[in-house]
Amino acid sequence: MESVAQWIRGEVLALMGPSGSGKTTLLNLLGGRLNRPNVGGGSITYNDGPYSKFLKSRIGFVTQDDILFPHLTVKGTLTYAALLRLPKTLTKEQKQKRAIDVIYELGLERCQDNMIGGPFVRGVSGGERKRVCIGNEIIINPSILFLDEPTSGLDSTTALKTVQLLQDMAVGGKTVVTTIHQPSSRLFHKFDKLILLGKGSLLYFGKSSEAMLYFSSIGCNPLIAMNPAEFLLDLANGNINDVSVPSELEDKVQIGNSDAGKRNRKPSPAAVHEYLVEAYETRVADKEKKKLMVPTPLDEEVKAKVSSQKRQWGASWWQQYTILFCRGIKERRHDYFSWLRITQVLSTAIILGLLWWKSDSNSLKGLQDQVNNGLVKVNPWTFPFPFHAQSLQ
Repeated sequence: MESVAQWIRGEVLALMGPSGSGKTTLLNLLGGRLNRPNVGGGSITYNDGPYSKFLKSRIGFVTQDDILFPHLTVKGTLTYAALLRLPKTLTKEQKQKRAIDVIYELGLERCQDNMIGGPFVRGVSGGERKRVCIGNEIIINPSILFLDEPTSGLDSTTALKTVQLLQDMAVGGKTVVTTIHQPSSRLFHKFDKLILLGKGSLLYFGKSSEAMLYFSSIGCNPLIAMNPAEFLLDLANGNINDVSVPSELEDKVQIGNSDAGKRNRKPSPAAVHEYLVEAYETRVADKEKKKLMVPTPLDEEVKAKVSSQKRQWGASWWQQYTILFCRGIKERRHDYFSWLRITQVLSTAIILGLLWWKSDSNSLKGLQDQVNNGLVKVNPWTFPFPFHAQSLQ
């Protein structure tokens, strides 16, 4: 990431750019997931303060992949999240009520008793799974919510509903930052602010509704009617097909050796990128950096709390152990306590018992039989371990 200096308030901010432009890297930096960059420097402040353990409890982060337990219900998933993450000052009943409130807030009341599902288990739809993931984070009522491509894999209508949900959260006072990949035109105009990235550099920051006006002011206009997001991604990629460019950019061309290359001379993607970065630095960057220098008025008590390095746990160690143990039993009971598994275990036990029934343990041969019996029983439990370990890597 290079020269990314922006401020965010209670709005929906979209991070947009082509693959490899640095969207997820920037999101992880903002969310405190990359505390030590390998190279370079810089700082990220929250209300003019550095990232702290207290702030970690005020930040929600929704990953791109829906990591959920397939055999838990929607209600069970959010209830366990509430029991683990909400503060100790709340009773168990209050935490359970908070989970129910989130279910209704996300519109999941119709499927609250349905299992999440997975590759081999039928469950809720993709849009409902994504809302459950969002619910796992907003259950703590975070001040800032980060989402990594929340609309990936969703149809246009479901994606629009998801972004509208984020818009409602922002209206309630939360700051929402999300990466987005190829949004539709309707989806694009749902965002309050937009950051356009290209090769780790900032190409635009401002209102999403004013993005086309900005690029028009620097001489970049679409020659045909197209989705604004598609136009911006083409520019970030250095693709200027169906795009008019200013004369100073047309002068920066790659002159080929062939006659065809000379007739169809176009600025290289690197030249387009350099022009867009330079235009942003000269026209917008200085104004935005001056806004960053204005201190945010904060109460002293709030300042002390924000800068605190003491993390507030929602449950004690023993409570966490108990909750996680119960959750694990509910999740795995479908594997360990199914009729097929019970029948298999009982049948194996009967067969092995009959094979060594009335064996003489006093003789050497009988003792060897008993040892072999033990090895046969232990082998099914130990043999699969290397394969399970390999599958988890």
